[in-house]
Amino acid sequence: MTTSPAHRNLIALLTYGSRGDVEPFIALGLGLSRAGYPVRLMAPAPYREMAERRGLAFHALDGDPEQLARSFADSAGLSWPRMIARMIEFVRPVAVSVLRSVLEASADAQAIVHSFLMTEAGHTIARQRGLPDVSAQLFPVFVPTSSFPAVALPDLPLGPAYRLATHHLNTLVFRFGGRVLYREIQAQNEGLPDLAPWPFGGDPSSRPPVLFAFSPVILPPPRDWPPGVTITGYWHLGPPDGWTPPAALARFLESDPPPVYFGVGSMRSARMRELVQIAMRAAQSTGQRLILGVPQEAMTDAAESGWLMRAEGIPHEWLFPRLRLILHHGGAGTTGAALRAGVPSVAVPFGADQAFWARRMSRLGVGPAAPAAHRLTVDRLATVIDRALTDPAFRIRAAQVGEAVRHEEGVSMAVGLIEDHIRAAR
Repeated sequence: MTTSPAHRNLIALLTYGSRGDVEPFIALGLGLSRAGYPVRLMAPAPYREMAERRGLAFHALDGDPEQLARSFADSAGLSWPRMIARMIEFVRPVAVSVLRSVLEASADAQAIVHSFLMTEAGHTIARQRGLPDVSAQLFPVFVPTSSFPAVALPDLPLGPAYRLATHHLNTLVFRFGGRVLYREIQAQNEGLPDLAPWPFGGDPSSRPPVLFAFSPVILPPPRDWPPGVTITGYWHLGPPDGWTPPAALARFLESDPPPVYFGVGSMRSARMRELVQIAMRAAQSTGQRLILGVPQEAMTDAAESGWLMRAEGIPHEWLFPRLRLILHHGGAGTTGAALRAGVPSVAVPFGADQAFWARRMSRLGVGPAAPAAHRLTVDRLATVIDRALTDPAFRIRAAQVGEAVRHEEGVSMAVGLIEDHIRAAR
């Protein structure tokens, strides 16, 4: 079949962060490719293999996302001011290299899709070149509402005015703090472009559309959001073609009863070995078999056995439905995979947006609330496990939510909206 000229326009996808920030953009890139668009993904270098083995063109950006994850976990936690400080520390030494790399790699793009940390860069490039751009976010940001607070701020019982104010404050700090930092960097490096006007100010008709890649089941769209903002559903990426599970893991899962899972995603922390010990002792005290989704260096001297196995990097789509309970760090992508699996799940947040998703999961009724990672103890985690597995309401609700989320077509909806925006921009 002959592809129309519109479908030959390259779309540049700009994202930065850990695996959870990149994997949804790989799913989106594959959806755009299936629709006939050439795609180039720009993301941190460690994710090159993940993208290229799926057939996506990839351009590597400097910086170590694991360093940022560790900084958030150990130095920022759930403190919003410390999160901002750690982000600035990380961005300052890599900003020039990343921006110049993106400018070069997007030279032939006809449209740009950008995520949280790439918002200013992506929008500036699009405006300079007269291209359509789309803001694609994994958590609610840049769109004020009185329905819930900004993700990095606490959910205090102070009413709608407080909740609305947190969004404006969050945007203010991101916008002006980032621009002060950029002017400092620009003054020291010749040839960097001036930033375009803030994407989400001014005339609403000139703003880029905002796509939120999570489910309306976990966060229904507020009534006070403006037009041009859409919750699409999760951008789900299944296992690669031909993937098969390790034989030892398959045998472990075939034994009864189904295990509990404790995983930390891309989070890294100096406390990781302690957290693994807490998870192991809590599982033992409640009589549960345990799968640990943690890095090898976090393991203690405990040997894998009939009740314990480490299994990091296993596709969530395959693993999670085979579990009895999912204990995870609360990242947006892992939260979506846990909800999709239809089994009880609980978030133990480290920082950033994770506490927000932890609250949403608890309110949704798919599992009990749990302490943040820095407050976790054996007794507290054992209590969470026991309650999650003995209260049938969590199992029933998780199954209902899983059924709803599995019917969503997040990537397809996002692709359609991006196509509509590109056509309207001509």
